Amino acid sequence: MPTSALDLERVCTDGLGYAGMPAYDRTKKTVHPAMLMNNPGDSWSQFEPPSGDFPRGWILGYADKPAEAELVVCVERTKATPTGKVCDMETDDGKPLKIRTYNTSYRLRVVEARTGEELYEHTGEAESDECPVYIFTSEGEDKDKYYNEVRPKDYRKRVQPFIAP
Repeated sequence: MPTSALDLERVCTDGLGYAGMPAYDRTKKTVHPAMLMNNPGDSWSQFEPPSGDFPRGWILGYADKPAEAELVVCVERTKATPTGKVCDMETDDGKPLKIRTYNTSYRLRVVEARTGEELYEHTGEAESDECPVYIFTSEGEDKDKYYNEVRPKDYRKRVQPFIAP
């Protein structure tokens, strides 16, 4: 059984489920809770979408137990392409900073947590020609790059038939 959301990485990467997880039965017209896993290019991590992007109970949050998930929604950046746009921004201490923007390709999959069986796959593009208002970067990330990523509200309708049939 997974003890943390990171344990569910194997469901996305290798199709290996956890036999002790709750069974997914699509014929039951109830909410089938899902854990949302995101890979922006280097590693998988749990992602909790902003409040309002999904109805309550669809996506398990950081405080929830990953062992309660019937499904794992895997969102993976597969490619990044420079847009050619450079945005003038400022660092936290007010210094000028030029940000290069990138459009991305992604793969969205819905996978059974118990069996690792892929139920759905979709590939798409996340594109924009606008500069971001602000950006967050993590340790080790290029601070002068901004990636247009698919947003949870953009794929809500694609996962809905599996989570809330």
